[in-house]
Amino acid sequence: MGAISIHEVASKKVYSNAVDAYNDLVDQALYEHGHNPYSGTIATCELQGKINKPKDDEAFDAQLDAIHKRDCWYYEDDEHYHFIGWAAC
Repeated sequence: MGAISIHEVASKKVYSNAVDAYNDLVDQALYEHGHNPYSGTIATCELQGKINKPKDDEAFDAQLDAIHKRDCWYYEDDEHYHFIGWAAC
């Protein structure tokens, strides 16, 4: 059993908050991939909270490396919520 990095994006035009966006992304993943606890999707992760938007790719990689397996954190920009983490596979 391993882990794969995820980066899901949801529009702020569609969702009023990150929790609603996360819940919908999980529901979509469950619908598309089933209830397998090792599907490699956001459905295998638990939302932990908000992090700062990374300044560049190196900062993104550092934030991703600090996240534990099955955890998901989000950051936001002006138009989107970004969910990153490690999904079980």
